[in-house]
Amino acid sequence: MKRFFFALALVFYVSFLDIHLGALEANAADVPAAAQALQKKDFGQVIKLLSPEVEKLDRDALLLLAKAYSGQKNSMAAIKTATAVLAKNPKDVEAKTLIGAEQAALGQEKEALTTLKEAIDWNPKFLPAYRQLIKIYEIRKNPYELRLIYQDLIEKMGERAEFVTKLCEVATMDRLYDLASRYCQLGMKKTPDEPSNFVYLGITNKETGRVEQADVLLKKAADLFPSSEFAQMTYAQHLDEKKNFIGSYGYYKRAVAADKKSVRASLGLALAAFEIQKYQEALVAFENACNLDRTILPDFRRATNTLRTMKVADWLSKYEKLSEKCGPRSK
Repeated sequence: MKRFFFALALVFYVSFLDIHLGALEANAADVPAAAQALQKKDFGQVIKLLSPEVEKLDRDALLLLAKAYSGQKNSMAAIKTATAVLAKNPKDVEAKTLIGAEQAALGQEKEALTTLKEAIDWNPKFLPAYRQLIKIYEIRKNPYELRLIYQDLIEKMGERAEFVTKLCEVATMDRLYDLASRYCQLGMKKTPDEPSNFVYLGITNKETGRVEQADVLLKKAADLFPSSEFAQMTYAQHLDEKKNFIGSYGYYKRAVAADKKSVRASLGLALAAFEIQKYQEALVAFENACNLDRTILPDFRRATNTLRTMKVADWLSKYEKLSEKCGPRSK
């Protein structure tokens, strides 16, 4: 009888072990499943898998959960979860960077800047922290800070093509033309298929009085990169400044072809076509620009008033009719 109860107890014990180990295996499988769900941007599934066992999660699993909350725009939950990572490792640079990014998303820019700079102090080569700082300063349109960041990145990580090209741009925007010239030329060598290096070097030459060099570079950029709206627009506007509307007209057409949703390209084409009395093409371009952005209405009305002054009656009625449609929509 004792043997029977002993055998029965042993069966129950083995069954319990099987169930318990199976449960542990199921829990262990949740993290890989959550990682796969995060790759698919199924943030709800990640939260469903991990949040019930949040107190048992290790560092990697907590970061998965924090990223899922971030993906759902739940910044407060993301910050709390990433803070739990810092409780395990007070200098976890990835968790610190995530917190900074979410602070920025909440509009807490001052706190975000402090957090991200601390992360960089911990690991001066942690690129994601730099990228979050860059986002903040790009929104602020602060070329000074951006220039310092890219100079820092080049000093610490070398002259990567990405950093060189961006330093070419921000140095030009910050009017440090010697620095811009150096890095724009270096960028042209490193990435000869990147139009912005050519364009910004052209702008640098133009702003420093080297007009002929600017002409050559800006035209070269526009001709080498027909699919770059930026290159086409910059050269077209350069020609406009010289009152060469016949020349700019062709490059505005190419700018529109490069980006049909570019308001400035459609407006530029409209104005250039109008200047050379291609009134039908100008009218179509004005309509396209208006459909994209109704704030171009003042430019459209100026063209209409010009027709009125010139007493071009046939076209005036068409422009007046369309300019009325371009006005603000009633709420």
